[in-house]
Amino acid sequence: MSTVIYFAFIGLMLIGNCFGVYKLFADKQSFITQFPKLTENLYFYFKLLPVINIIALIGLLFWQKWAAYLAIVLGVVVIGFDIYLGIKYHLYVAIISTIVLLFLIFKFRHQLK
Repeated sequence: MSTVIYFAFIGLMLIGNCFGVYKLFADKQSFITQFPKLTENLYFYFKLLPVINIIALIGLLFWQKWAAYLAIVLGVVVIGFDIYLGIKYHLYVAIISTIVLLFLIFKFRHQLK
């Protein structure tokens, strides 16, 4: 039963990150307008975060140890971006999902290859 929760959570995160990729690539101007600290150069890196996160989440589906490290680093980076840019509505989601992901990675660490 607990691996079902693991896969369900990873699946939900995949759906959320796919939506993030869509929004970031389709609606650039609204992000730059809404968040004044988000420059053109910073936006390039900002829109890559969910793409790289999708790669990490797919790696976690296949129990890859590198994916666990990458997911943890990306969680911290996303939280840092949210704090710096003042994206408060996403900060709550990022903190909770990173904590749950850390818990699941720790719980299933023996299955990572």
